Amino acid sequence: FFRKIRQNLLSEGKTGKYLKYAIGEIILVVIGILIALQINNWNEGRKEFNKSKALLEEFKRDLARDTVESNYVTGKLERRITIGAWALHKISYDTSHLDSLKLVFFSPYHQLPMTDRTFNKLQNSENPNLTGFENLQNNLTKYYTDTKYLLDAFNEEEKYNAMYHEINQVIRQKTEKDLSGFPVLPIEKESLENLISFAQSIEGRNYIKQTYVRRKGMMKYFKRVKKEAKQLIQEINTCLEVKK
Repeated sequence: FFRKIRQNLLSEGKTGKYLKYAIGEIILVVIGILIALQINNWNEGRKEFNKSKALLEEFKRDLARDTVESNYVTGKLERRITIGAWALHKISYDTSHLDSLKLVFFSPYHQLPMTDRTFNKLQNSENPNLTGFENLQNNLTKYYTDTKYLLDAFNEEEKYNAMYHEINQVIRQKTEKDLSGFPVLPIEKESLENLISFAQSIEGRNYIKQTYVRRKGMMKYFKRVKKEAKQLIQEINTCLEVKK
């Protein structure tokens, strides 16, 4: 159809009209291409947006798990802090305090893991962006980098003090740990006396104080992590509701 019009214009010698028509035809083609590109970009953008929404649902599950883990770990930590405060309020101990002293010196260490599966999944994807949720992504990135960095530092310090601190080696050398169902050495009485003696020494009390202060700091930070996780869940819910 368009070709026939061009041929008629040329055969009639209407060169000026032909040029105008040709230019108009080119403009129409360009506009068509631009519209097609715009539609394609819109479709791709919509796909990325929907992918981002699905990832945010995964982020919510990870953050919810962090809050559950925080409740569990802070509960355990609170009991260790309480027993540490008990020990510090005393300046002497006797055999009736042995069970409590064993909890002070032989309690397991406590760490709060952060579930960063979805964050790592996003970072390793072809498009590491939450399309349409840029401000929210900034807050999530801060949580999984800055907040996690300090959390990992607390976790490593707790593990080091429980496993490798030189005072723990001293305690283990002087006191046999009692494990239910297994016999202890005949020098158990001497071992228990060593534990009481160590608890009443300056070195022992300073160790209890350091552990108490460190765990108080851990408790405060673990609660902060939980608060940030809950705030992020709220932000995700709000964004998903607004951008349905």
